Amino acid sequence: MFTVKIMNEFIHSPLWIYDEDSIIDEPEFIANDARLQDLCNKVENMFSSYYEFDSHNEPCWFNHEKEKAEKNIMLKLISCIKERLAEINDGNFVVEDLETERLKNL
Repeated sequence: MFTVKIMNEFIHSPLWIYDEDSIIDEPEFIANDARLQDLCNKVENMFSSYYEFDSHNEPCWFNHEKEKAEKNIMLKLISCIKERLAEINDGNFVVEDLETERLKNL
């Protein structure tokens, strides 16, 4: 049994796969699912676009206003990711969504 955590991070898929001890590589049925990977790439690119470099007199600045403006799009994409994970889940993993509530509270 493993856990799929949904968490946004700069230049990283929103899916983080954990066994009981640590982060592990994506299982093939997740890594090779074209629909799921397309959704994850959209989320990764969208979230990463909120980081601006050499902006606002800072080396790296996070654009919170853009994230708020696009939160409904992000929520829909995450919902689609969760739906797809539910479709391919054979009972070997659980999903822990750490983004939906955070986004709703923006």
